[in-house]
Amino acid sequence: MSIQYQEQSKRSKAGIALVTVFIVIALGALAYSVWRYVELGSIALAEILIEGMILFVLVSQAVGTYTFRLTESDLIIDEVGLLGKKRMVIPYAMINGVYQFKQSMMPPLKFRYKYRKLSSTDDRPVWALAYSVVEGKKLKHGRVLLKAEQELFDVLAQHVPNLIQVKEDQVVFHAYLREDAFKHGEDFAIYAANVYGQGQAGAEDVKE
Repeated sequence: MSIQYQEQSKRSKAGIALVTVFIVIALGALAYSVWRYVELGSIALAEILIEGMILFVLVSQAVGTYTFRLTESDLIIDEVGLLGKKRMVIPYAMINGVYQFKQSMMPPLKFRYKYRKLSSTDDRPVWALAYSVVEGKKLKHGRVLLKAEQELFDVLAQHVPNLIQVKEDQVVFHAYLREDAFKHGEDFAIYAANVYGQGQAGAEDVKE
């Protein structure tokens, strides 16, 4: 396996300070609930459980570290967190694009899998990498939220041209195009080339 690019997640002082404040608040709330339960006999098990889960999520998102590797064929993400080590491998051929992430109540594309591969203490912008995975006779879509240096996206763009750091609707269109090709049993590379080729030809006709 030849590694063309590699980087690790980062933490900023401002991000660490902000997350620390939230952790202290959550820890204080949990300590108060436990004290109230022990000393006053007030039943607050559900409250303690919820506050404990919030504290766990805050800590896990802050301490997790991620290593991004770009090989000749795949994006590899190695995670080290409170629950141990995890590895995620996404073939370039299955990537639908990368766009700047914005929270939305009604996303234009249904993602079956959603992952956060970033530290909450990193103050860099959040990017969403959309990809597809074939499971039996079904094609499903996934999304990975990440923060990385511009160089990573530049190298990634060499393997996935015209789809890295683009508008969300362009990525969504590519994902639906892949889905349509899969439903009809078509080779996606050929199918996409034909569709994009027709679109380019149409644009040239309009200019003329």
